[in-house]
Amino acid sequence: MPEQAEMRQIGSPGWWLYTLEERLTQRQREIRRYEDYYDGKHRLAFATSKFRDTFGSLFAAFADNWCDLVVDASVERLAVEGFRFGGDQTAAADKEAWAIWQANQLDADSKLAHREAVKCGESYLLVQPDRSGGDMPRITVEHPSQVIVAGAPGDRRVRLAALKKWVDDWDYAMATVYLPGAIHKYQSQAPLKSRSATRIAWVRREGEEAAIRNPLGLVPMVPLLNNPTMLGGGQSDLKKIIPIQDAVNKLVSDMIVASEFAAFRQRWATGIEDTDGDADAAESQAVRDFKAAVSRMWTTANENAHFGEFEASDLGNYVKAIEMLIQHLAAQTRTPPHYLLGQSGAFPSGESLQSTETGLVAKVKDKHIDFGEGHEEAMRLAFKLMGDTERASATDAETIWRDPESRTWGQLVDGLVKLKDLNIPDEILWARAGFTPVEISRMKALQATDELLAGVVGEGLGTPDEQGIPEAV
Repeated sequence: MPEQAEMRQIGSPGWWLYTLEERLTQRQREIRRYEDYYDGKHRLAFATSKFRDTFGSLFAAFADNWCDLVVDASVERLAVEGFRFGGDQTAAADKEAWAIWQANQLDADSKLAHREAVKCGESYLLVQPDRSGGDMPRITVEHPSQVIVAGAPGDRRVRLAALKKWVDDWDYAMATVYLPGAIHKYQSQAPLKSRSATRIAWVRREGEEAAIRNPLGLVPMVPLLNNPTMLGGGQSDLKKIIPIQDAVNKLVSDMIVASEFAAFRQRWATGIEDTDGDADAAESQAVRDFKAAVSRMWTTANENAHFGEFEASDLGNYVKAIEMLIQHLAAQTRTPPHYLLGQSGAFPSGESLQSTETGLVAKVKDKHIDFGEGHEEAMRLAFKLMGDTERASATDAETIWRDPESRTWGQLVDGLVKLKDLNIPDEILWARAGFTPVEISRMKALQATDELLAGVVGEGLGTPDEQGIPEAV
């Protein structure tokens, strides 16, 4: 177990372990809440005690979930296509940076990082040397329920320490403390009786060095913050809509209850008396036999009897209230209404479609800036591990994102043709058309080959076959 003196020494590995573990434990409850709402595991809110006593167990697991759609609407438009160094907007994408990205399977894992950041408020990228001793750095995506970073007081850009904590397959708690000078590894003294245990007796991890040198000299845990604030970290996109989601669930639950009681219409009868006298025994028995059921019919010989039934409940009122709340949800999250309302409204097309998606596109472009800084720093740390000091210190690095706007192909081509008339370079037009940097590099190579072949034929030197020039693949 870390020495008590070490724990009391501010800034020591043991002190950081216990300090960050406490902060992480406090934050896990909020993260778990966001994950539950995204997964459709909602609490039943805004219900009276009588409603809970009667229907609580029936609707405890019910949810009309809109949270996952709000998150995924942004995440599906967050796609990294490359990196550029040098600040030149016309420069080609950096091939080595893209090789690092591909080697770490970040085409897929970056989507996980973006989803967790939008859902929970933040996620992390961990940059380390290759475990096998190779030259390619290792970049992994880390979940905010397992990782926390401590910033310097008064300077949120400086990271003092980071902690990653998890439970292995044998129920041992594992912890790694990342400091600028060294990396310290711990494990629980014994297997945990519960995976949610908070009081853990830590010891140095078995079979590994107590501390290893940090080759970067910096805390290698890079946060990806969603909607960051100056005085705090990132904020979840679900934070403001959870009360609306709770209200939608309550209204849908009420509608289900109303539909249950209105499924069989209540009937009434008048003009029949129920007496205890022997003379009216037959009629009294008839009244007692009037039991409402789908398989029963009411009849009587009494000429004064009248029968009827109450009107069914109008469930349309619930539908209108639910649609109103969903419209509020769409406005507050800048999610296009046609994503949420479906067939209840006219589906937009053409310019109206672009107009309805303006808010979502602006929100995604804001995330490009926030997440792009994290991706660029992770790439600089990766180049530092490779010994490339120039790109490791490049402050003009830029993340190349896929265009988040939706356009019809006809509109896009028409706009590109008009830009071509303004002598805009082909490479810029290709990027506007949505081609990736890899595809643009291939098109440039094919274009150069075509120009070379055209020049050979134009100088009267014969066809490419006659000159022995192979056909371009």
